[in-house]
Amino acid sequence: MFDLGFRHFVGVDGSEGMLEKAEKTGLYQDLKLVLLGPQPLPVQTDVFDVVTIVGALDAGFVPVSAVRELCRAAKPGGFVCMVRGNHRGAPAASYKKDLETELQRMEEEGLWSRVAIQEVDRYMEDPHLNIERDGKTEQQVSYISGNVYFYKKLVSP
Repeated sequence: MFDLGFRHFVGVDGSEGMLEKAEKTGLYQDLKLVLLGPQPLPVQTDVFDVVTIVGALDAGFVPVSAVRELCRAAKPGGFVCMVRGNHRGAPAASYKKDLETELQRMEEEGLWSRVAIQEVDRYMEDPHLNIERDGKTEQQVSYISGNVYFYKKLVSP
């Protein structure tokens, strides 16, 4: 018998609009409106093969403390994949430093092991780059880099 891959998808977002878009894809069996940080991740412990978060790990969005919730949701031997943009400015730089400190601390505590950290050159188009020519503002296509953090939850002894 062949394994058909992942079959049960749960989506979590702090935006009703994003959840409505996710629902239209037909991919998700369950969608939950939650602000990570102020609210815990509303899922059972140790159940998911893969937990992902993309675009929310930055100052003013999801606090660094939420990565422990992501780890909690993954089953032992499961994976956590986190992707974030390397945005400019002191708050983003401070967030990245705090995030990487927490990831290392969780590794030292034996919660997970690092599989890979990979920088990507073209994470997303830079939304803040504008050029003015002849009195008209044009959008110059430029990209910011990002990082993919990939961890495997450890099996407790």
